[in-house]
Amino acid sequence: MLKKISFTAFLCFHLLFIRAQDVWDEYGKEDSLRFFVGANVNVYFPNHNTSVLYSGQPNVTPFNVPFILNDPNNRPIFDNFFRGPYQVAEYPFESRYRNAVELGFHALYKPWSALGVFLDFNVVQIDYEQFVTIQDDDPNNNIPGPTLLRFPIIGEENRFNLNLGLQYFYYQGESSRAFFSVFANANNVRVQSNYILIDNQRYDIFHFNNNAADLQPGGNGFGGGLGLGFQFDVSEHMVADLHYQLASTEVNLTEVVSERGLQNSLGIRVLWGF
Repeated sequence: MLKKISFTAFLCFHLLFIRAQDVWDEYGKEDSLRFFVGANVNVYFPNHNTSVLYSGQPNVTPFNVPFILNDPNNRPIFDNFFRGPYQVAEYPFESRYRNAVELGFHALYKPWSALGVFLDFNVVQIDYEQFVTIQDDDPNNNIPGPTLLRFPIIGEENRFNLNLGLQYFYYQGESSRAFFSVFANANNVRVQSNYILIDNQRYDIFHFNNNAADLQPGGNGFGGGLGLGFQFDVSEHMVADLHYQLASTEVNLTEVVSERGLQNSLGIRVLWGF
């Protein structure tokens, strides 16, 4: 996948430069507005490859939900809360992130009317909320079989994405333009919290990373992507664009949970030109 995206990105860069030179040779002039800066708001659609980190399962971290239940410091609390012997009956059936709002800054330099170089960075907090089912073998529950109790398991993850690439404006009207983009990505991902709530009490889940217990693991990753957008003039110096980006990026959280996958975002930018 990475080799295919890298080859596609190289080919697109090459074609964009050739087309930009043709535009320059044909029109022999530059836009009066060459620099644009502004902000963007996106809806971020993460893939769910690394969301299993927050599930509290033994195959993800040794400091899992059973570890919390059997911790000598917690046992008196749980022995008093549950009515009989207790154990995990079921982990989250399907680990998934929630879609999130992504905020960022965008800068664009247009040496020619049909070609621009852009830089943007975006930050987003992704939430994970599922349930762990604990079996309570209460002998006095007056039902056949054990009592099954569901408890929320929560994860919060921060992502920072830096994109550097080219925008090619393949259509240009009097007050609107359509563009195609190709970019390289660098990112930093960090766990902000991971915990289970039992009887409204929070119990943190640690993760084993770099041979140590870590409450907030994370790491850096790289990738690339493609985008489409439609830009229109708001005023003499202000433009807005609707855009979509598809990126293949690494998400490195721990030594065990590190995945490459496709991330999607859809949003709007408002830019000031000068």
